Amino acid sequence: MKKLFFLVLTLSITTSIFSYTVYFEIENLEKVENDIFLAGSFNSWKYGDPNFKFEFKNGKYILKTDLSGVIKFTVNRGSKEKSEIGSVRIARIFKDNIKIKLFVKGFSDMKGKLIKYENFYSPQLKNFRDIIVYIPPKYKENLPVIYMHDGQNLFDKKTSFIGIEWKIDETLDELINKGEIEPIIVVGIYNTEDRLYEYSPWYDEKFKAGGKGDSYIKFIVETLKPFIDNNFKTNKEKIFIGGSSMGGLISLYALAKYPEIFSGAIVMSPSLFFANGKIFEYIKDNPPKGKIYMDVGKLEDKEMVILANKMKELLNDFSVKIYFRIDEDGKHNEYFWGKRFKDVIKKILND
Repeated sequence: MKKLFFLVLTLSITTSIFSYTVYFEIENLEKVENDIFLAGSFNSWKYGDPNFKFEFKNGKYILKTDLSGVIKFTVNRGSKEKSEIGSVRIARIFKDNIKIKLFVKGFSDMKGKLIKYENFYSPQLKNFRDIIVYIPPKYKENLPVIYMHDGQNLFDKKTSFIGIEWKIDETLDELINKGEIEPIIVVGIYNTEDRLYEYSPWYDEKFKAGGKGDSYIKFIVETLKPFIDNNFKTNKEKIFIGGSSMGGLISLYALAKYPEIFSGAIVMSPSLFFANGKIFEYIKDNPPKGKIYMDVGKLEDKEMVILANKMKELLNDFSVKIYFRIDEDGKHNEYFWGKRFKDVIKKILND
């Protein structure tokens, strides 16, 4: 027993007297705002400690320091509130010149930005609308883009229908910072008083609306997309379009109409009944390519569920990758579409 005590005491004294050179490297992190630091058991969890500040060299963050023993630590940007996402790290340092490579998923405070363009003009429709653009954390070159309809419902409950937003910015911030999806730009296109006209290429006698869908999609392809490509770091090979209800209908149409532009479509609770279901004939004659995420809520109108299943069967005949879901508790409103969006975006980007 005395020998064991002496051994433990000797080891403790040795590791407290001797320290070893350690190299920490963060290879996946592009240069960010604020300096990067290490905090942990070795400095009493002092965040923003200048003695443990990383240097950015040759495209990666590097820290050379002297430590020993078993340490717990985390990467931060100057404060506890700006710590990396994930669990506290553990390392065992009992020899010299150890190199510890770190993969930092992101920082808990890093959020995307929203840029709003008011009264954006459409020469195709001869009207104006607001455009809101979500710029992700970890903004870099060649980012995928999703063009989404009913943009006023996506980010802010103050502008959304009946005060319910999709919370797309919060959802994307979380997924991007955790490394579950790549950073992505979202272009929210506000609707206008002509929404029913613009979200269908066909006129509906019952609703006395529709017929401007081609002009609306041309506005996106010929006017809005070039503007976004010129002002943001977009990947022109990964362009998606999406929406719900009538927005789902026009998204499916756009994917079939412009296969050279759109890589996939988000088609949530689509209004496939509109204009006597002419979308079915169009899809049959113009099979879409790429990816399609389509869903419907089981508690929506029965016809919505029946037609969604019918469209799924039709799409299965073509060379399109389709993800189909029936939300058992889903109803036809913004709350359920926003709730499903996390699964939607992971499917459309990752699978």
